[in-house]
Amino acid sequence: MDVREQLLILRRSWRLITALALLGTIVAGIASMVTPTSYTASTSLFVSTQNSETSAELQQGSVFALARVQSYVDVSTKPTVLQPVIDKLGLGISPDALASKIKASTARNTVIIEIEARDGSAQRSADIANAVAASLITAVADLERPTNGTPTPVRLSPVDHATTPTEKSSPNVKLDLALGLLYGLAAGIGAAVLRHVLDRNIRTETDLRKTTGLPLLAGITEHAAGRLLGAAPSVLDGSGAEAFRKLRTNLQFAGVNRPMRSIVVTSASAGEGKSTVALNLAMTVAKGGRKVILVDADLRLPSVATATGIEGEIGLTTVLVGTSGLDESIQYWGQDGLALLASGPLPPNPSELLGSAAMSNLIEELQTKFDLIIVDSPPILPVADASVLTRSTDSVLLVVGTKKVTQHSLSKAIDQLNFVDANILGVVQNRIPRRGPDANTAYMAGYGASHPDRLPPAPDHHDDVPFRPAHVQRGKFVSAET
Repeated sequence: MDVREQLLILRRSWRLITALALLGTIVAGIASMVTPTSYTASTSLFVSTQNSETSAELQQGSVFALARVQSYVDVSTKPTVLQPVIDKLGLGISPDALASKIKASTARNTVIIEIEARDGSAQRSADIANAVAASLITAVADLERPTNGTPTPVRLSPVDHATTPTEKSSPNVKLDLALGLLYGLAAGIGAAVLRHVLDRNIRTETDLRKTTGLPLLAGITEHAAGRLLGAAPSVLDGSGAEAFRKLRTNLQFAGVNRPMRSIVVTSASAGEGKSTVALNLAMTVAKGGRKVILVDADLRLPSVATATGIEGEIGLTTVLVGTSGLDESIQYWGQDGLALLASGPLPPNPSELLGSAAMSNLIEELQTKFDLIIVDSPPILPVADASVLTRSTDSVLLVVGTKKVTQHSLSKAIDQLNFVDANILGVVQNRIPRRGPDANTAYMAGYGASHPDRLPPAPDHHDDVPFRPAHVQRGKFVSAET
C-alpha cells in the first residue's frame, strides 16, 4: 500500500475516522466524570546490609540486597504487612482491599523500594504510605532474623516520608481526553483500513484496470442536477455531450479491424446505468449524421419507451412474432431523427425469443436500413439474454457502474462473454463522482438520470424545459416545426 492509497483511504473514510475519534473523546470524558477522586502519596525505603566492614563484605552485602529487594516488594502487599496497618489506622477493610490501594516497585539494579498509596482522602493516603513502610521494615526484620538469635543482616531505612498531596491524581481529565482521542483515531484508522480491504466494489479507474485489461473507452460522471437527458436531446450540446462524443470516437477506433454494425450495450448487474448510456450514445451518433436505431431488447425491465415517451406496446416482440411490420414499429424521436424500436409486450420466454432465427433476421434487416444498431440488453449475470444476443450482433459494450459492481462480479461477467466468444469492444465507467476521493478529474463531463438503469420519464408538456421536443410518429420523423 503506497502513500497515495493511504491518503485515499483517509479521504474516503474521514467521516468514520472523525466519528470514532469524537466517540473516543466523549467516552473518555464520561469516564473521567464518573471516576472517583483519589490522591496518591509515596515514600521510599533503602535496603542495605549490616556489619559490613571490609570491601569484600560490602560487595557481598550489595549483591545480597539486590537479590532480596524484589522479594520485599512482593511482601509489601501481603497480609503480614497490611494487617498491622489496618489495625493501626482503623481502616476497617480487608488486607486484599488495602492491597488494591498499594503499589510497591523497585527500579532495576537498585535497592530502593517505592511505596505508593492511593485513597479518596489526601491525608489518609499519606498515613497509609508511611504506615506500610513502617510495617514492611518490621516484617522484613522478623523474616530475615537468624535462628541463632543474632541480629538480622538486612536493614530497611526510610529515604523520605510521605506528605499530604495537594493535587488529586485521578481523574486526570486532560490525559483521559487525550488518550480517548488517540484511541478513537487508532480505531477509526483501523476501521478505515479494514473497510478498504473488504470493499471489493469498483470505485476508481485503478480498481477497474486491476480487474480487466479491456480498454476504457470513456468515463461518464454523475450529474448532480439529474436533468432528463433522455427527454432533452439538446442538453447533449452542453458538457454532458463531451463524454459521449469521446465514446463515439473511441468506438470507431475500437472497430477499425472488425466490422461494427451492431453493438449490444450491457452491464454485469442491474443498476449500473447501461440503458442511459445506450440512449445517450445513440443520440450522439445520430447527431454525428449517421443513421442509428436503438433497440430495447431488455424484455424483462424495458425503459426506453418510458424515457422517451414513445408507444411501448408495439416494438421488438410484436415484430418477432409477426403481429406488426418492422417499418410501422420503428418510431423516430428527437430533432436528429433517432430511430427507436421499443420492447413491445413482455414475453414469457425472453431468452428463447432473443436467440431465435427471427431475431437474427431482424438484425440483418436493420443493418440494411441503418448505419449502426445499438441494442439495450439485460445485465449479464442475472439472465442469459445478453449472451444470447451476441450471436446475432457484432460487438459488446460493457458499462461498469461506479460503486455498483464488485471486481469479482465484473470478472465473472467478462468470463461469461468470453465463453460465448463475444467481441468486447471495451468498457465505459459510468457515474463517476464529480467530487470526493473517488472523483476522476480527467472526466469533466457528465449526464444525469433519476435512476441509473431505468431511464427518466419524459417531462410533462407543462414542465418548463428549454426546448420543444419533436413529435413522435411511427414510420417517419416529423419535427416540432412542421
